[in-house]
Order: sequence, then C-alpha cells, then structure tokens
Amino acid sequence: MLLFCSYVAVASWLTITQYGKFPHDPLRIFGLAFVVFCCASITYRSSFSADRGAFGAATAAFILMGVRMATLTPLAMLAVGAAESLMWTIAAAVALVALVRSFKTSHRNN
Repeated sequence: MLLFCSYVAVASWLTITQYGKFPHDPLRIFGLAFVVFCCASITYRSSFSADRGAFGAATAAFILMGVRMATLTPLAMLAVGAAESLMWTIAAAVALVALVRSFKTSHRNN
C-alpha cells in the first residue's frame, strides 16, 4: 500500500496541471466503481485504524478520479486534481506511519 500510494501521489502531484478528459469507456467506469467498492469495503470493515485511514483516503481519491470524468472548468479541474493528489499523499503518509510504528514495536519485543 505504501509503495502504490507513494508512486501515485508523486505522479499525480507532477501532473496536477495536465488534465485530460478520461474516456467514458464503460469498462473503465465499471472498473473504477469496483475499486471504489473494494476500498470502501475495506475501510468500513477493518478494525485496524491505519487501514481505515489509508483505504479511506484511497477511496476518496478514486471517487475524485470519477469526478474528473465530468466536464468541469479548468479551475475546478485543478481543484479536483489537487484534492486527489492530497488524498494519495494522505494515504501514503498513513501507510508510512503504520509501517514505522510496526517496525518500532517489533524491535522493542526482540
């Protein structure tokens, strides 16, 4: 999760001003809806707070990807792109914090 979210966060921040319309391909729309459902399900059902934070932010980012399929003004597209990049950054940060905490816990027990 950390590697994926970190990569997508960096890529989305680097391309924040480049917005292109996504094709309205039904397969892509169904795939995006499926990923949103899976991430939201993990967010809702997980008892681990780091999972809730990381997958919740990823769910929001995937929803914002869907919003970018709409026809918006350039300023609105920039705002949606910035919000999406921020969600990926939050997801990566939560995953990193969880990894560091588990690393510290495992070294204390040894």
